[in-house]
Amino acid sequence: MTPVARDKELSKALFGSSHMHAVIVAISDIDSDDFSAPQIMELTGLAASSVHTLITRLLRAGLIAKSGGLPGERTILYRREETNALEALARLGVRVAT
Repeated sequence: MTPVARDKELSKALFGSSHMHAVIVAISDIDSDDFSAPQIMELTGLAASSVHTLITRLLRAGLIAKSGGLPGERTILYRREETNALEALARLGVRVAT
């Protein structure tokens, strides 16, 4: 099984979504405190609809929060609320895959 396929299976088993793990890893890998959906789309290659759906789930879970917007744009910025939890979830796939 390829690493991408293995990650999708892991993500589906843990989160009920084939792409949640990729989004969590992308959020964890961003160096800034704030991030946007377009950044996650660029890092994961996922469609806007998928990224927005998964961000909404993370918001509801309290793992991230809205932190404002970019001046003159409709882009919403988010920040990590539960950094330790997000990092642990991002690393989980690495431990399981090895």
